[in-house]
Amino acid sequence: MLFKITYSIPVENVKACQARFMTGEEKMDGLTVTGRWHEVGKSQGFLIAEAEDMIAVGKFTNQWSDLCNMDVTPIMTDEQVGQVLMA
Repeated sequence: MLFKITYSIPVENVKACQARFMTGEEKMDGLTVTGRWHEVGKSQGFLIAEAEDMIAVGKFTNQWSDLCNMDVTPIMTDEQVGQVLMA
């Protein structure tokens, strides 16, 4: 399953969030990140991830929940949408 995970960082948490990110110690058990994009000049961005279930996504987002606001949206590829439309 594919997920779009958006994040925003409250201004008071920016430095702490940057410091944690730079440690490289993110836990991604069961989650494969396709890419991550950060909006220039803003404390927000998104990533596209693949996981077998929501537990892996929940574990990933939980490690950032003390510093970031995160939203998770299930997404589909063109091929998957085509399969839905053909049903």
